[in-house]
Amino acid sequence: MIPTLVLFGGFLVFLGVGIPIPFALILSSLVVFLMNPATPAWVLAQRAVSGIDSFVLVAIPFFILAGNIMNAGGITERLLKLAMALVGHIRGGLSHVTVVVGMFFAGISGSSVAECAALSTLFIPSMVRRGYRKNFAVAMTACASTMGVIIPPSILMVIYGAVANASIGALLIGGAVPGVLIGLALLVEGYVIAIRHDYPPEVERWLGVRAVLTGLWEALLPLGVPFIIVGGILSGYFTPTESAVVATLYAMFITMAVYRTVRWSDLVKLFGEAGLLTALIYITVAAATAFAWLLAFYRIPSLITEALLSVTRQPQAIFLLIVALFIFLGTFMDATPAILIFVPIVQPIAASVGIHPIHLGVVVVMTMAFGLLTLPYGLCTLIACGVADFPVRQVLGMLHLLMLAEVVIILLSVFFPNVVLFLPRLLAPQWL
Repeated sequence: MIPTLVLFGGFLVFLGVGIPIPFALILSSLVVFLMNPATPAWVLAQRAVSGIDSFVLVAIPFFILAGNIMNAGGITERLLKLAMALVGHIRGGLSHVTVVVGMFFAGISGSSVAECAALSTLFIPSMVRRGYRKNFAVAMTACASTMGVIIPPSILMVIYGAVANASIGALLIGGAVPGVLIGLALLVEGYVIAIRHDYPPEVERWLGVRAVLTGLWEALLPLGVPFIIVGGILSGYFTPTESAVVATLYAMFITMAVYRTVRWSDLVKLFGEAGLLTALIYITVAAATAFAWLLAFYRIPSLITEALLSVTRQPQAIFLLIVALFIFLGTFMDATPAILIFVPIVQPIAASVGIHPIHLGVVVVMTMAFGLLTLPYGLCTLIACGVADFPVRQVLGMLHLLMLAEVVIILLSVFFPNVVLFLPRLLAPQWL
Protein backbone atom coordinates (compact mmCIF):
# COMPACT_ATOMS: atom_id res chain seq x y z
CA MET A 1 0.00 0.00 0.00
CA ILE A 2 2.79 2.45 0.90
CA PRO A 3 4.65 2.02 -2.45
CA THR A 4 1.37 2.63 -4.28
CA LEU A 5 0.68 5.80 -2.33
CA VAL A 6 4.22 7.00 -2.97
CA LEU A 7 3.88 6.17 -6.68
CA PHE A 8 0.67 8.10 -7.25
CA GLY A 9 1.43 10.76 -4.65
CA GLY A 10 4.86 11.42 -6.13
CA PHE A 11 3.38 11.61 -9.61
CA LEU A 12 0.83 14.21 -8.52
CA VAL A 13 3.44 16.23 -6.62
CA PHE A 14 5.81 16.28 -9.58
CA LEU A 15 2.95 17.34 -11.86
CA GLY A 16 1.95 20.03 -9.38
CA VAL A 17 5.37 21.67 -9.48
CA GLY A 18 5.29 21.82 -13.28
CA ILE A 19 7.34 18.78 -14.30
CA PRO A 20 6.18 17.37 -17.68
CA ILE A 21 4.12 14.17 -17.52
CA PRO A 22 6.78 11.74 -18.86
CA PHE A 23 9.39 12.93 -16.36
CA ALA A 24 6.86 12.99 -13.52
CA LEU A 25 6.09 9.34 -14.31
CA ILE A 26 9.71 8.27 -14.42
CA LEU A 27 10.74 10.20 -11.28
CA SER A 28 7.88 8.81 -9.18
CA SER A 29 8.71 5.32 -10.48
CA LEU A 30 12.37 5.80 -9.60
CA VAL A 31 11.50 6.75 -6.00
CA VAL A 32 9.50 3.53 -5.58
CA PHE A 33 12.21 1.44 -7.25
CA LEU A 34 14.77 2.80 -4.80
CA MET A 35 12.50 2.04 -1.84
CA ASN A 36 12.52 -1.70 -2.50
CA PRO A 37 15.79 -3.69 -2.77
CA ALA A 38 13.88 -6.33 -4.73
CA THR A 39 13.47 -3.85 -7.60
CA PRO A 40 16.94 -2.54 -8.53
CA ALA A 41 17.06 0.71 -10.49
CA TRP A 42 18.33 -0.99 -13.66
CA VAL A 43 14.95 -2.73 -13.93
CA LEU A 44 13.39 0.72 -14.40
CA ALA A 45 15.50 1.32 -17.50
CA GLN A 46 14.81 -2.20 -18.76
CA ARG A 47 11.05 -1.79 -18.40
CA ALA A 48 11.10 1.65 -20.02
CA VAL A 49 13.01 0.38 -23.05
CA SER A 50 10.79 -2.69 -23.37
CA GLY A 51 7.78 -0.38 -23.57
CA ILE A 52 8.89 1.07 -26.89
CA ASP A 53 10.45 -2.14 -28.22
CA SER A 54 7.35 -2.91 -30.26
CA PHE A 55 6.91 -3.26 -34.02
CA VAL A 56 3.34 -1.97 -33.68
CA LEU A 57 4.52 1.40 -32.34
CA VAL A 58 6.56 1.99 -35.49
CA ALA A 59 3.23 2.96 -37.10
CA ILE A 60 2.97 6.10 -34.97
CA PRO A 61 5.64 8.29 -36.64
CA PHE A 62 4.38 7.35 -40.10
CA PHE A 63 0.75 8.17 -39.28
CA ILE A 64 1.93 11.51 -37.87
CA LEU A 65 4.07 12.20 -40.92
CA ALA A 66 1.28 11.29 -43.36
CA GLY A 67 -1.06 13.72 -41.59
CA ASN A 68 1.57 16.47 -41.59
CA ILE A 69 2.23 16.06 -45.31
CA MET A 70 -1.49 16.08 -46.14
CA ASN A 71 -2.08 19.16 -44.02
CA ALA A 72 0.86 20.99 -45.57
CA GLY A 73 -0.40 20.01 -49.02
CA GLY A 74 -3.56 22.07 -48.58
CA ILE A 75 -5.99 19.18 -48.77
CA THR A 76 -8.40 20.96 -46.37
CA GLU A 77 -9.52 23.26 -49.20
CA ARG A 78 -10.29 20.26 -51.41
CA LEU A 79 -12.34 18.67 -48.64
CA LEU A 80 -14.12 22.00 -48.15
CA LYS A 81 -15.59 21.99 -51.66
CA LEU A 82 -17.10 18.54 -51.19
CA ALA A 83 -18.48 19.40 -47.74
CA MET A 84 -20.02 22.61 -49.10
CA ALA A 85 -21.81 20.65 -51.82
CA LEU A 86 -23.15 18.18 -49.24
CA VAL A 87 -24.33 20.43 -46.39
CA GLY A 88 -23.74 24.07 -47.34
CA HIS A 89 -27.43 24.60 -48.13
CA ILE A 90 -28.59 23.72 -44.59
CA ARG A 91 -29.25 26.49 -42.07
CA GLY A 92 -25.97 27.18 -40.28
CA GLY A 93 -24.19 25.77 -43.33
CA LEU A 94 -20.64 26.82 -42.42
CA SER A 95 -20.81 25.07 -39.03
CA HIS A 96 -22.00 21.90 -40.79
CA VAL A 97 -19.18 22.23 -43.31
CA THR A 98 -16.75 22.45 -40.38
CA VAL A 99 -18.06 19.17 -38.95
CA VAL A 100 -18.06 17.35 -42.30
CA VAL A 101 -14.53 18.52 -43.13
CA GLY A 102 -13.58 17.39 -39.62
CA MET A 103 -14.94 13.92 -40.40
CA PHE A 104 -13.01 13.78 -43.68
CA PHE A 105 -9.83 15.16 -42.11
CA ALA A 106 -10.07 12.60 -39.30
CA GLY A 107 -9.68 9.90 -41.93
CA ILE A 108 -6.37 11.44 -42.95
CA SER A 109 -4.60 12.86 -39.90
CA GLY A 110 -5.07 10.40 -37.00
CA SER A 111 -4.50 13.29 -34.57
CA SER A 112 -7.14 15.55 -33.03
CA VAL A 113 -4.57 18.19 -32.07
CA ALA A 114 -3.37 18.60 -35.66
CA GLU A 115 -6.96 18.58 -36.89
CA CYS A 116 -8.00 21.25 -34.38
CA ALA A 117 -5.20 23.57 -35.47
CA ALA A 118 -6.15 23.17 -39.14
CA LEU A 119 -9.91 23.56 -38.64
CA SER A 120 -9.57 26.50 -36.26
CA THR A 121 -7.38 28.48 -38.65
CA LEU A 122 -9.70 27.91 -41.59
CA PHE A 123 -13.21 27.99 -40.13
CA ILE A 124 -13.39 30.12 -36.97
CA PRO A 125 -12.58 33.44 -38.73
CA SER A 126 -14.94 32.51 -41.59
CA MET A 127 -17.82 31.73 -39.23
CA VAL A 128 -17.31 34.96 -37.30
CA ARG A 129 -17.36 36.97 -40.54
CA ARG A 130 -20.63 35.27 -41.48
CA GLY A 131 -22.27 36.43 -38.26
CA TYR A 132 -21.86 33.35 -36.07
CA ARG A 133 -21.27 33.98 -32.39
CA LYS A 134 -17.61 33.46 -31.62
CA ASN A 135 -18.27 31.10 -28.70
CA PHE A 136 -20.26 28.83 -31.02
CA ALA A 137 -17.60 28.91 -33.74
CA VAL A 138 -14.85 28.03 -31.27
CA ALA A 139 -16.85 25.31 -29.48
CA MET A 140 -18.05 23.64 -32.68
CA THR A 141 -14.54 23.57 -34.16
CA ALA A 142 -13.05 22.09 -30.97
CA CYS A 143 -15.75 19.39 -30.80
CA ALA A 144 -15.43 18.51 -34.49
CA SER A 145 -11.68 17.99 -34.12
CA THR A 146 -12.07 15.23 -31.52
CA MET A 147 -13.12 12.83 -34.28
CA GLY A 148 -9.47 12.81 -35.37
CA VAL A 149 -8.54 10.07 -32.89
CA ILE A 150 -11.71 8.02 -33.35
CA ILE A 151 -12.21 7.68 -37.10
CA PRO A 152 -9.40 5.58 -38.62
CA PRO A 153 -6.46 6.05 -38.80
CA SER A 154 -5.99 6.77 -35.10
CA ILE A 155 -2.75 7.05 -33.18
CA LEU A 156 -4.54 6.29 -29.90
CA MET A 157 -5.96 3.07 -31.32
CA VAL A 158 -2.41 1.96 -32.14
CA ILE A 159 -1.26 2.76 -28.60
CA TYR A 160 -4.24 0.97 -27.05
CA GLY A 161 -3.71 -2.08 -29.27
CA ALA A 162 -0.06 -2.24 -28.27
CA VAL A 163 -0.71 -2.09 -24.52
CA ALA A 164 -3.81 -4.30 -24.53
CA ASN A 165 -2.50 -6.83 -27.06
CA ALA A 166 -5.65 -6.27 -29.11
CA SER A 167 -6.09 -6.30 -32.88
CA ILE A 168 -5.25 -2.83 -34.18
CA GLY A 169 -7.06 -3.55 -37.42
CA ALA A 170 -10.28 -4.35 -35.51
CA LEU A 171 -9.85 -1.25 -33.35
CA LEU A 172 -9.43 1.00 -36.39
CA ILE A 173 -12.50 -0.45 -38.07
CA GLY A 174 -14.48 -0.34 -34.81
CA GLY A 175 -13.92 3.40 -34.45
CA ALA A 176 -15.50 4.26 -37.80
CA VAL A 177 -19.20 4.05 -36.88
CA PRO A 178 -18.95 5.83 -33.47
CA GLY A 179 -16.82 8.56 -35.08
CA VAL A 180 -19.36 9.16 -37.83
CA LEU A 181 -22.20 9.12 -35.28
CA ILE A 182 -20.45 11.86 -33.28
CA GLY A 183 -20.25 13.92 -36.46
CA LEU A 184 -23.94 13.39 -37.20
CA ALA A 185 -24.90 14.28 -33.62
CA LEU A 186 -22.91 17.52 -33.90
CA LEU A 187 -24.70 18.30 -37.15
CA VAL A 188 -28.08 17.91 -35.41
CA GLU A 189 -27.04 20.12 -32.50
CA GLY A 190 -25.56 22.69 -34.87
CA TYR A 191 -28.79 22.82 -36.86
CA VAL A 192 -30.93 23.39 -33.77
CA ILE A 193 -28.61 26.20 -32.60
CA ALA A 194 -28.57 27.71 -36.12
CA ILE A 195 -32.38 27.84 -36.16
CA ARG A 196 -32.42 29.52 -32.77
CA HIS A 197 -29.82 32.16 -33.66
CA ASP A 198 -30.79 32.48 -37.36
CA TYR A 199 -27.41 31.47 -38.74
CA PRO A 200 -27.48 31.53 -42.55
CA PRO A 201 -26.95 28.75 -45.08
CA GLU A 202 -23.93 29.17 -47.35
CA VAL A 203 -25.89 28.57 -50.55
CA GLU A 204 -29.58 29.15 -51.26
CA ARG A 205 -30.32 25.60 -52.34
CA TRP A 206 -28.68 22.22 -52.61
CA LEU A 207 -26.08 22.39 -55.36
CA GLY A 208 -27.10 19.04 -56.76
CA VAL A 209 -25.52 15.72 -57.62
CA ARG A 210 -23.16 17.26 -60.16
CA ALA A 211 -21.60 19.56 -57.55
CA VAL A 212 -21.23 16.63 -55.14
CA LEU A 213 -19.54 14.52 -57.82
CA THR A 214 -17.22 17.41 -58.73
CA GLY A 215 -16.28 17.90 -55.08
CA LEU A 216 -15.81 14.16 -54.66
CA TRP A 217 -13.52 14.03 -57.68
CA GLU A 218 -11.30 16.81 -56.30
CA ALA A 219 -11.20 15.22 -52.82
CA LEU A 220 -10.95 11.64 -54.03
CA LEU A 221 -7.19 11.21 -53.65
CA PRO A 222 -6.96 12.59 -50.07
CA LEU A 223 -10.00 10.56 -49.03
CA GLY A 224 -8.24 7.45 -50.27
CA VAL A 225 -5.98 7.36 -47.20
CA PRO A 226 -8.36 5.56 -44.79
CA PHE A 227 -9.46 3.15 -47.51
CA ILE A 228 -5.86 2.29 -48.35
CA ILE A 229 -5.05 1.71 -44.67
CA VAL A 230 -8.14 -0.29 -43.76
CA GLY A 231 -8.42 -2.03 -47.12
CA GLY A 232 -4.78 -3.06 -47.08
CA ILE A 233 -5.08 -4.47 -43.57
CA LEU A 234 -8.32 -6.32 -44.35
CA SER A 235 -6.94 -7.82 -47.55
CA GLY A 236 -3.82 -9.01 -45.77
CA TYR A 237 -1.47 -7.12 -48.08
CA PHE A 238 0.15 -5.34 -45.15
CA THR A 239 0.10 -5.05 -41.38
CA PRO A 240 -1.13 -1.93 -39.52
CA THR A 241 2.50 -0.79 -39.22
CA GLU A 242 3.16 -1.30 -42.91
CA SER A 243 -0.11 0.48 -43.72
CA ALA A 244 1.23 3.60 -42.01
CA VAL A 245 4.32 3.52 -44.25
CA VAL A 246 2.12 3.08 -47.34
CA ALA A 247 -0.08 6.00 -46.19
CA THR A 248 3.00 8.22 -45.88
CA LEU A 249 4.28 7.30 -49.34
CA TYR A 250 0.79 7.87 -50.75
CA ALA A 251 0.59 11.29 -49.06
CA MET A 252 3.97 12.25 -50.52
CA PHE A 253 2.90 11.09 -53.97
CA ILE A 254 -0.36 13.04 -54.19
CA THR A 255 0.97 16.25 -52.60
CA MET A 256 4.33 16.31 -54.39
CA ALA A 257 3.67 14.61 -57.74
CA VAL A 258 -0.06 15.20 -58.34
CA TYR A 259 -0.97 18.48 -56.62
CA ARG A 260 2.60 19.84 -56.42
CA THR A 261 1.79 21.70 -53.21
CA VAL A 262 4.65 20.20 -51.19
CA ARG A 263 8.29 20.57 -52.28
CA TRP A 264 11.29 18.46 -51.40
CA SER A 265 12.60 21.34 -49.27
CA ASP A 266 9.37 21.29 -47.22
CA LEU A 267 10.01 17.71 -46.15
CA VAL A 268 12.83 18.73 -43.82
CA LYS A 269 10.43 20.72 -41.66
CA LEU A 270 7.65 18.11 -41.91
CA PHE A 271 9.95 15.23 -40.97
CA GLY A 272 11.37 17.28 -38.10
CA GLU A 273 7.90 18.09 -36.69
CA ALA A 274 6.88 14.43 -36.95
CA GLY A 275 10.12 13.38 -35.26
CA LEU A 276 9.63 15.74 -32.33
CA LEU A 277 6.05 14.60 -31.73
CA THR A 278 7.08 10.95 -32.07
CA ALA A 279 9.88 11.45 -29.54
CA LEU A 280 7.42 12.95 -27.06
CA ILE A 281 5.03 10.01 -27.51
CA TYR A 282 7.80 7.41 -27.20
CA ILE A 283 9.23 9.04 -24.06
CA THR A 284 5.74 9.01 -22.57
CA VAL A 285 5.23 5.36 -23.57
CA ALA A 286 8.57 4.36 -22.00
CA ALA A 287 7.88 6.20 -18.74
CA ALA A 288 4.30 4.97 -18.47
CA THR A 289 5.39 1.37 -19.14
CA ALA A 290 7.75 1.45 -16.16
CA PHE A 291 5.01 3.05 -14.04
CA ALA A 292 2.48 0.40 -15.10
CA TRP A 293 4.99 -2.42 -14.41
CA LEU A 294 5.29 -1.20 -10.83
CA LEU A 295 1.51 -1.25 -10.47
CA ALA A 296 1.48 -4.85 -11.67
CA PHE A 297 4.44 -5.74 -9.41
CA TYR A 298 2.46 -4.58 -6.36
CA ARG A 299 -0.69 -6.37 -7.62
CA ILE A 300 -2.71 -3.17 -7.89
CA PRO A 301 -4.80 -4.35 -10.89
CA SER A 302 -5.67 -7.60 -9.12
CA LEU A 303 -6.62 -5.83 -5.90
CA ILE A 304 -8.81 -3.31 -7.73
CA THR A 305 -10.45 -6.08 -9.74
CA GLU A 306 -11.29 -8.06 -6.60
CA ALA A 307 -12.60 -4.99 -4.78
CA LEU A 308 -14.80 -3.85 -7.65
CA LEU A 309 -16.20 -7.29 -8.43
CA SER A 310 -17.12 -7.71 -4.78
CA VAL A 311 -19.45 -4.72 -5.20
CA THR A 312 -21.00 -5.50 -8.61
CA ARG A 313 -20.61 -7.91 -11.49
CA GLN A 314 -23.08 -6.07 -13.75
CA PRO A 315 -21.19 -5.44 -17.05
CA GLN A 316 -22.90 -2.16 -17.88
CA ALA A 317 -22.36 -0.77 -14.38
CA ILE A 318 -18.67 -1.66 -14.54
CA PHE A 319 -18.40 -0.21 -18.04
CA LEU A 320 -19.93 3.07 -16.86
CA LEU A 321 -17.41 3.20 -14.00
CA ILE A 322 -14.59 2.69 -16.52
CA VAL A 323 -15.99 5.47 -18.71
CA ALA A 324 -16.22 7.78 -15.70
CA LEU A 325 -12.62 6.96 -14.76
CA PHE A 326 -11.24 7.78 -18.21
CA ILE A 327 -13.30 10.96 -18.55
CA PHE A 328 -11.84 12.04 -15.21
CA LEU A 329 -8.33 11.11 -16.34
CA GLY A 330 -8.77 12.97 -19.62
CA THR A 331 -9.57 16.11 -17.67
CA PHE A 332 -6.10 16.18 -16.11
CA MET A 333 -3.67 14.21 -18.27
CA ASP A 334 -2.73 13.25 -21.79
CA ALA A 335 -4.38 10.23 -23.39
CA THR A 336 -1.16 8.27 -23.96
CA PRO A 337 -0.07 7.86 -20.30
CA ALA A 338 -3.69 7.43 -19.22
CA ILE A 339 -4.13 4.48 -21.59
CA LEU A 340 -0.75 2.95 -20.81
CA ILE A 341 -1.19 3.14 -17.03
CA PHE A 342 -4.87 2.43 -16.51
CA VAL A 343 -5.83 0.05 -19.32
CA PRO A 344 -3.83 -2.79 -17.67
CA ILE A 345 -5.87 -2.08 -14.53
CA VAL A 346 -9.35 -1.98 -16.08
CA GLN A 347 -8.83 -4.63 -18.76
CA PRO A 348 -8.95 -7.62 -16.35
CA ILE A 349 -12.06 -6.18 -14.73
CA ALA A 350 -13.78 -5.77 -18.10
CA ALA A 351 -12.73 -9.23 -19.26
CA SER A 352 -14.07 -10.84 -16.08
CA VAL A 353 -17.62 -9.60 -16.85
CA GLY A 354 -17.50 -10.37 -20.57
CA ILE A 355 -16.77 -6.94 -22.10
CA HIS A 356 -15.10 -7.45 -25.47
CA PRO A 357 -11.57 -5.95 -25.62
CA ILE A 358 -12.27 -4.20 -28.94
CA HIS A 359 -15.49 -2.76 -27.52
CA LEU A 360 -13.59 -1.58 -24.46
CA GLY A 361 -10.74 -0.13 -26.53
CA VAL A 362 -12.88 1.98 -28.83
CA VAL A 363 -14.93 3.37 -25.94
CA VAL A 364 -11.77 4.18 -23.97
CA VAL A 365 -10.37 6.09 -26.95
CA MET A 366 -13.70 7.92 -27.32
CA THR A 367 -13.59 9.00 -23.68
CA MET A 368 -10.00 10.19 -24.06
CA ALA A 369 -11.06 12.16 -27.14
CA PHE A 370 -13.78 13.69 -24.96
CA GLY A 371 -11.01 14.63 -22.51
CA LEU A 372 -9.49 16.85 -25.21
CA LEU A 373 -12.41 19.20 -24.55
CA THR A 374 -12.54 19.15 -20.74
CA LEU A 375 -10.46 21.66 -18.81
CA PRO A 376 -7.87 22.13 -17.43
CA TYR A 377 -6.16 19.75 -19.90
CA GLY A 378 -8.57 20.17 -22.85
CA LEU A 379 -6.00 20.61 -25.63
CA CYS A 380 -8.55 21.03 -28.43
CA THR A 381 -10.46 23.65 -26.46
CA LEU A 382 -7.27 25.53 -25.64
CA ILE A 383 -6.01 25.40 -29.24
CA ALA A 384 -9.32 26.64 -30.69
CA CYS A 385 -9.50 29.47 -28.14
CA GLY A 386 -5.86 30.35 -28.79
CA VAL A 387 -6.30 30.53 -32.57
CA ALA A 388 -9.46 32.63 -32.16
CA ASP A 389 -7.92 34.81 -29.41
CA PHE A 390 -11.05 34.14 -27.34
CA PRO A 391 -11.20 33.75 -23.52
CA VAL A 392 -11.73 30.14 -22.48
CA ARG A 393 -14.27 31.01 -19.80
CA GLN A 394 -16.58 32.58 -22.41
CA VAL A 395 -16.78 29.42 -24.49
CA LEU A 396 -17.59 26.98 -21.69
CA GLY A 397 -21.39 27.27 -21.79
CA MET A 398 -21.66 26.55 -25.51
CA LEU A 399 -18.89 23.96 -25.32
CA HIS A 400 -20.70 21.97 -22.62
CA LEU A 401 -23.88 22.06 -24.70
CA LEU A 402 -22.15 20.67 -27.79
CA MET A 403 -20.27 18.10 -25.71
CA LEU A 404 -23.63 16.46 -24.97
CA ALA A 405 -23.51 15.00 -28.48
CA GLU A 406 -20.35 13.10 -27.64
CA VAL A 407 -21.70 11.96 -24.28
CA VAL A 408 -24.77 10.51 -25.99
CA ILE A 409 -22.68 8.56 -28.53
CA ILE A 410 -20.31 7.27 -25.83
CA LEU A 411 -23.27 5.99 -23.80
CA LEU A 412 -24.87 4.55 -26.93
CA SER A 413 -21.65 2.67 -27.62
CA VAL A 414 -21.54 1.35 -24.05
CA PHE A 415 -25.10 0.02 -23.97
CA PHE A 416 -25.19 -1.21 -27.57
CA PRO A 417 -21.90 -3.05 -28.32
CA ASN A 418 -22.77 -3.49 -31.99
CA VAL A 419 -22.27 0.23 -32.53
CA VAL A 420 -18.58 -0.61 -32.16
CA LEU A 421 -18.47 -4.29 -33.11
CA PHE A 422 -20.77 -4.38 -36.13
CA LEU A 423 -18.15 -3.43 -38.75
CA PRO A 424 -15.34 -5.60 -37.31
CA ARG A 425 -17.70 -8.58 -37.14
CA LEU A 426 -18.81 -7.94 -40.72
CA LEU A 427 -15.42 -7.22 -42.29
CA ALA A 428 -12.89 -9.05 -40.10
CA PRO A 429 -14.51 -11.58 -37.74
CA GLN A 430 -11.18 -13.44 -37.53
CA TRP A 431 -9.73 -10.54 -35.52
CA LEU A 432 -12.36 -10.69 -32.77
